[in-house]
Amino acid sequence: MNTQERAEREISLSDLFWSILLGWRKIICFGILFAVLLCGMRYFLDVRSYRASQNIDAEAMEDDLKKEEKEQLSDAVSLQERIDNYKKYQEESAIMQIDPYAKPVLELQYHVQSDYIINYTKDSERDYTPELISMYSNYISGGEMAQKVIDEASLSVSREDFVELVSVSGSRAEDSGSIFFTISYADEAKLGEIGNVVKALLEQKSAEFQKVGSHELQLINESQSVVVDNALAEKKNTVSNNVSTLETQLKNLKASLTAQQKTLFDIEVSEMRGEELEEVDEPGISFMYIILGGMAGVFLVCFWIACKMIFASKLQSSEEIRNLYGMRLLGEVEPLEQKKRFLSVIDNLILNLRNRGKKKIAPEQQIKIISASVALSCRQQGIDSIYMTGSEYEKVDKGIVDRLKKELSGQKIKVQDGSNMLCDASSLQAGVENGHIVLVEQKGLSTYEGIYAERDLVKEYKGEILGVVVLCA
Repeated sequence: MNTQERAEREISLSDLFWSILLGWRKIICFGILFAVLLCGMRYFLDVRSYRASQNIDAEAMEDDLKKEEKEQLSDAVSLQERIDNYKKYQEESAIMQIDPYAKPVLELQYHVQSDYIINYTKDSERDYTPELISMYSNYISGGEMAQKVIDEASLSVSREDFVELVSVSGSRAEDSGSIFFTISYADEAKLGEIGNVVKALLEQKSAEFQKVGSHELQLINESQSVVVDNALAEKKNTVSNNVSTLETQLKNLKASLTAQQKTLFDIEVSEMRGEELEEVDEPGISFMYIILGGMAGVFLVCFWIACKMIFASKLQSSEEIRNLYGMRLLGEVEPLEQKKRFLSVIDNLILNLRNRGKKKIAPEQQIKIISASVALSCRQQGIDSIYMTGSEYEKVDKGIVDRLKKELSGQKIKVQDGSNMLCDASSLQAGVENGHIVLVEQKGLSTYEGIYAERDLVKEYKGEILGVVVLCA
């Protein structure tokens, strides 16, 4: 069988756009349907959560747990407490806010010059200098001085935080009569003010310590610089690693907890943090889910229309007669009577927009133009008889077919017709004997494969297809 090569069907984006617009009824219906479904589902889940939250009895729930489950719950709460403590320290501790690779420090070195003198000719007295060194060191690194510095320098840190910022050097403090210490603070500009307060406080304390033994507190050296503190960097890394390790352990432990244990975990953690359990609002209609549901419905309908057009097996456009089959398009006929549909005025508006710039022709006039075209072709070839058929001829609009036959008879053209020649032997014989065939196909009804098979069959029997009339659905 000699058949023509089949062409690939092209999808027109313009036709796809107008097909989606003409499906506005489906779009609206499915948009409303999905909006109601999604909102209703969300409302149902909210009602269930609300009722469950109103019926929580923590003590009864914990009594229902087995011993192993209670231990698991206790371990999870303990891990969460340790994580919270580490994070609070990271966020609130003054020392943790300092960059260890650019740490501002104030260095102060004092010397205690006591009046103690060794006299070998007299009875020896106890040397009170080490005791003074110890007392000054304890005062510097203790909370008493820290609170006074915070108050007088107006620092936004706690007493415990400031103590961490002060470091007394043990190696130098052990030297006879020497006190060496450093103070660090994130705000480098504030260190000078802190130093002045510390020096004034040490002078005041020197007057009190005269009771221990007569001495003089001398400031030997004072300097301010920015240093790299590897110990602080290691400390920050250790805290961060501890948090990560504990969070991993808690995640693994929570994965094995039951829903009941997780509920109790949330309750106990909230109590531990001094928080109130988040109250579940009374369920209501969520406009967000209405919008999301509507958008989902619209998208699905548009996607369905696009897929229906892309993967269609039936004739979609009259232009496909030329592009796919290489046959002559005699014309396109609209239905004689338009179906009355709800809000058909919107359909008419969309069709007018799609066909803007094109002259509107009534179906009766379209039939006359097609008949005239067929008659002219017949006269040019000296033909006075044609055979009318189609792949779905028995299902097409009979009213249009009858009017077309009547117009052709008025043009002195004899018309024979029959059903699909592929399925009806008598139609095949009559069509082959006539040899001059006009196909009548209908959009959305005639299949691509059926039209291909018709065309190839006519070519096989050396017949001639004068053209194709396409009826709109």
